[in-house]
Formats: sequence, C-alpha cells, structure tokens
Amino acid sequence: MKILFGTCCLTTAIAIVSLCWAGHTPMQKRVMPWVGGLLLGIGAFWILPEMATQWGWAISLVGVSAILAVLAWIDQYIYPICPFCAAGSHPVASVGSVRSHRHTLTLGWPLLVVGCAHSFLDGWTIASPSSAFVAVSWAAVVHKIPESVAIGFLAARLTSSRRLAIGTVTVIQAAMAAGGSLAALAGNLDERWASIYSMPACALLLLFGLLALQEEQKFRGSVAAIRAAAPGLVGCGLAALVGQIW
Repeated sequence: MKILFGTCCLTTAIAIVSLCWAGHTPMQKRVMPWVGGLLLGIGAFWILPEMATQWGWAISLVGVSAILAVLAWIDQYIYPICPFCAAGSHPVASVGSVRSHRHTLTLGWPLLVVGCAHSFLDGWTIASPSSAFVAVSWAAVVHKIPESVAIGFLAARLTSSRRLAIGTVTVIQAAMAAGGSLAALAGNLDERWASIYSMPACALLLLFGLLALQEEQKFRGSVAAIRAAAPGLVGCGLAALVGQIW
C-alpha cells in the first residue's frame, strides 16, 4: 500500500503540472518522444520477458503482435483510443486536423469512464500482494509517470475550466486508489487475472509508445524519432537488467 500511496501522490502532482502546461507546445514536443520511448521500453523489456517465462517467446510475441494490430486498426478506423491525439500533441494538418477534430467530438465522458477503468486496473496491479507477474506490477508503477502527463493534457484540453480539469484528474486518480485498496483486500485472488491482463497491457503500452513518436517521425524522420526515444527506451532496458541481476 505504501507503493500505491506514493504512486498516487507522485502521479497526481505530475498530472496537475502537465495540466497547467498543456498549452505550452515546446514542452509537449520535448516530452512526447521521451514518453514514447519509456512506454516502448516498459512493454518490451519488462512485461514481454515476464510473459515469455510463463508462455514462451513464440506465444508471447504472436499474442502481443496480434492484439497490437487489432488495437491499431480500431484506433485508425473505428474509435480513436490514442490519448496523445486527444491531448492535441500530434500535428493538426490535413488528415491530422480531421483526426484531432474527431477526437474532440467523440472523447469526453466516454474517455473519462475508460480512463477510470484503466486507472482502477493499474491500482489493482500495483497494490496486488500476488507474487505472479511482479514485472507487470512494477511496469504499472513506472508507466503511470508518462501516463500522468497524458492525463494532464487530456484534462486540460477536454474540459472548459481549470477547476473541471483538476476534478477530472482527481476522479481518475481516485479510481486508481480504489483499485489498489480492493486488491489489498482481495489478497492473492488475482493471479489468473494477471496472466490474462499482461498481454493486452503490453500491446496497449507498445501502441501508445508508437503513437507518441508519430510527430517526431513524421517531421524529422525515423532516425530522429529513434534518437529522441532512446533515453526512455534504454533507461527501461537498463532498469530491467539491473532488476534481473538484483
């Protein structure tokens, strides 16, 4: 519970700071590639190897790739699930302007509900006393940091006042605290759930990581996007390596 409480406090502070700086475009351009690299690193170096120890690399890679493809198709053609587009962090030219406008129209209360559900599961994962999928639990802690940046952007862009934006952040963070509290009460009942949740969680993190790098890749090229994402990506890899050795 101490880890959950610390995570709640830290990510709430980050979300509020992000909310206040949501209109500062240079900050968004610097943060997004780092966020993308961090999310890719969490999925590739933390969650995926943990799944591979349970199901093998072949099943893990095929399963994550299939879910990633389905999520990308849904985001592109059915319902926009990219939080960075909704936050206005992607370019708004030509097709991008239509896409951003579509996000503004379709996201709002549905996004708040989905955000609360996702945050609830994050809290459950972080506070779970189960020894199964420890990497998933720590990955949930780490990914909350960049996710809080997106939450702050979203709250600022999709509400009409600063007070409503702060209220939105509070509701989403409260959902995480509720999920963690219930996980602590449930004890070790979540081991089967952790096995099922890890694969789509990994695919979702990889998707969001790739989407966060879209603007950098589009305007500066793939090499520049990889270079910008490298600190977060390499940092996650080194942290995972240290964790394995320790």
